[in-house]
Amino acid sequence: MKPVVRLDRDDAAVREVGREAVEVLRAQPQAAAALFARLWTLHQQRRTSVSRASVRPVSSAEVAPKVAGGVAYRAFWGVVLGIGLVAALVGAVTLGLADRKNAFSDPATSLSLALAAGTVAAAALLVVLLLRVPDPASARTGEASSVVVGLLCAGILVFRLVAGTSDDRGFTPSDLAVWLPLTAVVVLLIVGIVIRTDPVRRQAVAPSRRGRAPSGTDAVRQLRRDAEWAASVMKPDPSMMALWLSRLDAAAERGVDPAAVAQARTLTPAAWLAWLAYDGERDIAGVVPRS
Repeated sequence: MKPVVRLDRDDAAVREVGREAVEVLRAQPQAAAALFARLWTLHQQRRTSVSRASVRPVSSAEVAPKVAGGVAYRAFWGVVLGIGLVAALVGAVTLGLADRKNAFSDPATSLSLALAAGTVAAAALLVVLLLRVPDPASARTGEASSVVVGLLCAGILVFRLVAGTSDDRGFTPSDLAVWLPLTAVVVLLIVGIVIRTDPVRRQAVAPSRRGRAPSGTDAVRQLRRDAEWAASVMKPDPSMMALWLSRLDAAAERGVDPAAVAQARTLTPAAWLAWLAYDGERDIAGVVPRS
């Protein structure tokens, strides 16, 4: 494509020269009417494009503090969630499958540790569940961690419900009667956190799943093609160019900005109006007729 022609900075002079161009083109009424209609369409589309581009996109760095409450809030949310998940894992694993590390541990000590960890986990996870999820990045990490810990705790809970005290570690049914409901509450809280964080996480991945949003580049390119077409559609004959130059001389004598007049001499009347309509920041009302 050809470079965009930027008209003189003096808006009044550009509009005055535009009126002269309209009068010259009216020598061919039918062609001029079709051109004017096309210029109005180009002008309206271009103004819409320019107004949209002038709205500065808000960066994620500017949005994050307003949505998430700032770095301190994100850190607090992450720390409390981490404490809750670690405590939940400790409370579940302590009464998990017997292995070489815990097969000979004291049942009373193990139960005390499990209950203490479960209580801490329930309190911390409840706080996280009631808090607002900070942002998609925190939600992604929190959801992934919660799913892993939740599956482990749920697996151990199911094992204890099925196996009971059959692993010979010395636990009594009364011990499990306290631990089982506490662990079930912890698992439910983790499930609640996963449910809370999932929609926030999806905010970050949804655009990539839908595909790249149109950037508007194709639309701008088409508008430039329309402007180039309008600039070249009515090629003036020698008599029209003579009339154009004479009207420019008259405009210069009336005091129209010489720079605008000089630039207009290098363009045809149709080209001047085409790039005026393409400008997007100058109003062509009062210059180009609507019909």
